[in-house]
Amino acid sequence: MGKPVIAYEYGSGLYLNITNRCPTSCVFCIKRKWDMDYRGNDLNLRGIEPSSDEVINAISKKFSIQKHKEIVFCGYGEPTMRFDALKEVAQAVKFGKISTVPQETRIRINTNGLGNLVNGRDITVEMKGLVDSLNVSLNCADPEGWEKIMRPDPKFLEKGFESVKDFVKRAKGNVPEVLITAAEGLPCDRAALEKAAIELGVKLRMRPAL
Repeated sequence: MGKPVIAYEYGSGLYLNITNRCPTSCVFCIKRKWDMDYRGNDLNLRGIEPSSDEVINAISKKFSIQKHKEIVFCGYGEPTMRFDALKEVAQAVKFGKISTVPQETRIRINTNGLGNLVNGRDITVEMKGLVDSLNVSLNCADPEGWEKIMRPDPKFLEKGFESVKDFVKRAKGNVPEVLITAAEGLPCDRAALEKAAIELGVKLRMRPAL
């Protein structure tokens, strides 16, 4: 059994796998179908989450100015469940503490938008100056559809959907780019998603189904 991967490459990004924990169990999630593997990368942390220093070290070793245009917090888990560690890593990038990474390197978080509910505070204000882009996986524009697709932990069921929308609204004042995203092929109304994006004041990005 090999060592789990903390930093892996996809497209022009260097992706960071900092946790396998998640407050949702989305119907479209591939981590079980792919047995915690992603294109040859073993993302199963086996219950041992990397420290901030380990993540920073992984970035230092793998980041390439020639290949990578952004650093993306996205693994087989919800990155905002480790927001304090995430913030330390983002600070290391933006404050020039990683010699191989330019300070202006774009930082993106792919999230289900439950970060404020999970952390019990508005974490979007702490993203200011550190995070350049948030991709919030909404997937459905109504609470019933959202619950069926996202399958949140019971403790997030009652407030989850509205919390995600509030997260998006708050993030707009602190993060330069905020998008809501949805996976192609889900039984949700795209027109309703487009309307929700307009109401939230953000753009909608449809993600290809895997």
